[in-house]
Amino acid sequence: MQAPVLILGASGTLGGAIAHKLHGAGQPVILHANTGVDRIASLAAECGAAPVVSADLTDEDQVTGLFDDLAGRHGALSGLVLSVARPFPNKLTHRTPWDVFQAQIDSQLKAAHLVLSAAQPLLKAHGATDTARVLVISTEFALSMPPVKVAPYVAAKAALTAYAKVIAQEWLVHNIRVHIMAPGMVKSELTADLPDMYLEQVADAMPEKRLTSSDDVADVAAFLMSPAANSLYGTVIPVTRNERP
Repeated sequence: MQAPVLILGASGTLGGAIAHKLHGAGQPVILHANTGVDRIASLAAECGAAPVVSADLTDEDQVTGLFDDLAGRHGALSGLVLSVARPFPNKLTHRTPWDVFQAQIDSQLKAAHLVLSAAQPLLKAHGATDTARVLVISTEFALSMPPVKVAPYVAAKAALTAYAKVIAQEWLVHNIRVHIMAPGMVKSELTADLPDMYLEQVADAMPEKRLTSSDDVADVAAFLMSPAANSLYGTVIPVTRNERP
């Protein structure tokens, strides 16, 4: 039986779209959510009754327990998608308290470190006979000039991106390829508080006059999780309807 891919943050817009895409391609998936219980139950049904797991990815004990359970149930993972996000207040940087920055760093860098450290043995087990793959979701704002009022999010994603670049080199010896994707602005939980007029103005300023879609992201994610993308490990791949960074 094919080892599953664990989708962390599957209750989010991007994580859900990626889960749909991989499932449609015949890849068994495991769905993770810490919130959005109704959404994840619906997604699980749409993905062939995919198993659902829950854990706070910033809590080391919960992360350890999650991967101990996965090791007992599956023995190996063929892949892992890290697509987690936490809303933040859109304020000017100097008016943003440090705890907002810390929450973003914890949800991105700390979560990635805890998760990937715990997942490495399961990915390595798959890598002994076939290539295992990790996909880290960053943001185009970590590559080019970001908009105002997003400093905590961009700073955390920039740190996550640098971390993924390093681990991509370290894990290649175990036949684990780490890919990094940088989506453009997508209508999602993170943009839900932004006025529609603002999003329309952003889209109108783009060459194609539209925002990046979750399907755009899922299509590239499916490619990066395939052998065709082997040479792109550690490379940040932009997925944006904006001008290329």
